[in-house]
Amino acid sequence: MSVLDRLNNFENRPSAMFKPNLFLFGAIATTATILVSSAGIQNVAFAHQRQLFTIGDKDYLFVVGSINEPVYIDDKSGVELSAYWPDPSDPVNSMANGTKPIEGLEKMLKVEISAGDKKKVLEFEPAFMYPGHYEAPFFPTIETTYNYTLFGDINDTAFNTTWTCSPAGGEGAEPISDNSTVRISENVTRKSTIGSFGCPLPRSDAGFPEPYMSNNEIVKKLTQLENATKTQ
Repeated sequence: MSVLDRLNNFENRPSAMFKPNLFLFGAIATTATILVSSAGIQNVAFAHQRQLFTIGDKDYLFVVGSINEPVYIDDKSGVELSAYWPDPSDPVNSMANGTKPIEGLEKMLKVEISAGDKKKVLEFEPAFMYPGHYEAPFFPTIETTYNYTLFGDINDTAFNTTWTCSPAGGEGAEPISDNSTVRISENVTRKSTIGSFGCPLPRSDAGFPEPYMSNNEIVKKLTQLENATKTQ
């Protein structure tokens, strides 16, 4: 083999070796992205409230809270539900080895959100690539206590239960742990309640470089200005 041929072969080797490395790098990056995203969902779930139910003759673990906690006024948020067939040996642990996601609940359940005397019913949407994970987006517009009432029929059993945010916050609040058995309705029994999730926070302290004024506050200011103008 001539010197020229050897040089050509040497120049071609890096590109040939680089292609599988590109594929390997892509696979690693994709895996890392999935792991980070999954970890994000699991971390969010820790700030949620989990309730263990017996519905009919089966156990269900529902983990409920708000999307993108901690949530600030006017943020895009919503109701977040993760549903599992629990591991009998560790039924309130959504990460236990025997835990399995429950799919298809978007066809069985809806959620009514309420704040004061205002109420609205939302549809659940399955989260992309996360079986058993459901979302119902909305924008909280005022600082108050929000209630999330899940209702519908689960395998021919009527279900209607409310989760309420904690003004003291989610992870920072005093932990809730209640293993008492409570009959919710016919064929529905709650066996455990663990954790809490925070209510939407004001942006006044988080605004920078200027203080933030919520959309609701802006509307009130405009209304006051309009009324003042009319009286002149």
